[in-house]
Amino acid sequence: MAARSMVILAAYVIFLVEPDVVAAQSDEFKLVTPPLSIFREIMRPPAATLPVPAGYTRDDILHGDRVFHGEAANGQCSVCHGVDGKGTPNGNDLTAGMFVWSDGSVRELKRTILHNMAVAPGMDGDLKPEDVDAVAAYVWAISHQPE
Repeated sequence: MAARSMVILAAYVIFLVEPDVVAAQSDEFKLVTPPLSIFREIMRPPAATLPVPAGYTRDDILHGDRVFHGEAANGQCSVCHGVDGKGTPNGNDLTAGMFVWSDGSVRELKRTILHNMAVAPGMDGDLKPEDVDAVAAYVWAISHQPE
């Protein structure tokens, strides 16, 4: 009889404590920083209307758009930089025109991409030189979008 009373008492205590445990866990999850992308509407920039840097063509921008979004050369850019290029916790915003590793010129963007490819081989996709040129031009274009 005493054992049965102890089991009932233990169940009652767990029942009373459980809501507090659940509340504490839900508060804990609120402390985690949500991905940047949940605070904005994610829209892929319209490649057909982006500006074209000197020395490049609209076709270069369209090809760079496909590489950036993984539709050509197994590109992986949008995985870290977001479909809209505005960044995630893993990759900086490429649309603001403020670059950490370059001055924002196509030449320097290309240098940064090539450096990243050398540091982590295979992580950027299967980019050939023409793919790197195109995606560098595309990144330049999304950083020079009209407001």
